Amino acid sequence: MRSILVFCCLIIGLLLHSTINVSIGQDAASPQSGTEILDLLLTETPQPDYDAAVPTRISGRVLLHTPAEISGAEGISVTDGYSVVATDAEGAYTLKPNRHAVFIYITRPAGYDVQGSWYKPLAASVDFELKPALADEDEYIFVHVTDTHVSQNSRSLVGLSRFVREVNDLTPQPRFVVNSGDLLNLHKALLSTPAAGQADFRNYVGIMNHLAMPHYNVSGDHTDSSYRLDQFPRGDHRCGKPLYWEHLGPHFHSFEYGRIHFVSVDFGYHLGQRQLPVNGKQLEYPTNQVQPMHAEWMRQDMGHRSAGTFVVTTSEADLGEHCPDFAQIAAQGDIRLQLTGDIHVVSHKTRSVPYRTGGALAGCWWNPKAEQLCPDLSPQGYLIYRVKGEKLEQFYKGLGQRVAIVSHRVGAPLTGRVDLKAHLVQPRPNETLDYSLNGTDWMPMTQVDQPFYRTAYQATVDSTSLPDGLLIFRVRSSSGEIRTREFFVANDRDRSPIQAEALLSFSVGAESGWTTHKAPDSKVDVVFNGMVVGTLDPDARRDYSFMIPAASLRKANVLRFRFADPDDGMSLGSPVLTVQDTVIRDPRDVALRRVRTAHWGNAAVDWGGFITGNAAPPDESPFHRRQDVFCFVLDTTP
Repeated sequence: MRSILVFCCLIIGLLLHSTINVSIGQDAASPQSGTEILDLLLTETPQPDYDAAVPTRISGRVLLHTPAEISGAEGISVTDGYSVVATDAEGAYTLKPNRHAVFIYITRPAGYDVQGSWYKPLAASVDFELKPALADEDEYIFVHVTDTHVSQNSRSLVGLSRFVREVNDLTPQPRFVVNSGDLLNLHKALLSTPAAGQADFRNYVGIMNHLAMPHYNVSGDHTDSSYRLDQFPRGDHRCGKPLYWEHLGPHFHSFEYGRIHFVSVDFGYHLGQRQLPVNGKQLEYPTNQVQPMHAEWMRQDMGHRSAGTFVVTTSEADLGEHCPDFAQIAAQGDIRLQLTGDIHVVSHKTRSVPYRTGGALAGCWWNPKAEQLCPDLSPQGYLIYRVKGEKLEQFYKGLGQRVAIVSHRVGAPLTGRVDLKAHLVQPRPNETLDYSLNGTDWMPMTQVDQPFYRTAYQATVDSTSLPDGLLIFRVRSSSGEIRTREFFVANDRDRSPIQAEALLSFSVGAESGWTTHKAPDSKVDVVFNGMVVGTLDPDARRDYSFMIPAASLRKANVLRFRFADPDDGMSLGSPVLTVQDTVIRDPRDVALRRVRTAHWGNAAVDWGGFITGNAAPPDESPFHRRQDVFCFVLDTTP
């Protein structure tokens, strides 16, 4: 599935030269601030001793320091990344390390902090120290960021610096940050030089070290480097990892906070088993499957978790696709959620083990034409979680944005009275939100809730008072930040200004390297402006065209699909309405196509399409979005 991104990353230099219409997406109307790059804060970290022999056995103690005494800490997990043991009543442990081991390390237990480093080089005797945590862990905040894609590109360094400042300024302050992969923007086939890898790691770590709280990381296939290939060549499961070890430590690890046992899983291995043709050359790309020794480590690690905890994993993508026997591991380990990244969209998928993708902090550093948008039109940003006992809730925050329009989606049709919603993050004293339907007249939004970190607002709009067609909805904070979104007023009133028939065309179940092809299982009616204009055949993947009489056209036209089976669904190419040789697309489709091409070049404009109905899978991806209603305006003047 990810072969598309392999190609994408090599054509970034062929990006589209058209301008993004930011009013269709979530714009960045307020000036950028915080454009300074933080000075690199580099600290000494435990380093692997590559030349030392692996000890036959490693023993030591985990000591607990309290104001009253120093004692042994019982039941603490100690690991070499391959097997896990627990300390006894005196805090002592003995472990026989794997011959491939690099570090010996511990799992932070809930309610305690590690004094010194939580990982250390291999030695015959290694001790660790704990102290009671100062803050209660029943309720807390943490941040999930992903796909930072840091490089020597100054925009990536400005963005990461801005992220660090924003997180540090949140009140109450998050307890930690997790990054679920693609920390850097190195070449997946290990073509970047070791010097480039070293520079990018220094940039990432040097900026992230300014965080006022710990950060835990997953490597991701853009973070593996060509450093020490002579010592760890392709075919060795450790290939590509040494720079990560030297800057961030073990690439499989866990820690506990409150009721949650977090496990970071890196499933990228350079085993020489996956050759892809790129520009006439065969290149070796990662084999994205957790290998047996690390799957066994996952089982042992989760088996040693503290009583009463459940598991949340952090990985580049859904482990259901990338870890053999994951369903069994999840059932045994009580895995309830996966925090993922990789695909640069914000989505949640219910599976036997649900996963939530966290957008992308990078958005598209490499091309300003993307206007700080991800390929699903989300702003570049990150997820903020609140944990209360076993309950998790979250919201996505755009980088540098405190104002967000949260409903409806871009290009959604508005009919009758509609509630439009927005929120303001960390509102200042007496700060409020206003809205405008014409860009001139502003009216106050109504405060409706105060979820964590935010004040939620609502505006009830009577769309019948507005002309049919495109509407630019604006939200403004009293401090001056403005966000816009394009909606589609469709009250079935105004006839088409063009007196000609039209051709509606689209494909069903079209080929894609990203989403499972899906034709409907039963009959589907094609409904255009409330009238059935044709039907789709069950189990048929094909192109369709339907003539729309001139009398049936409106200024604002709406396409829907009516499934005979309410649980049915399908994958759908971009619907097109052609009138007098003019091609008209849904406004959200237009925005998605523009942002896709800014990310991946002109070839990406026709990749993918939409997912319609209730079937699952297919899943959403950068190239397939869920959408059940499509709109076409025959008067293109907003």
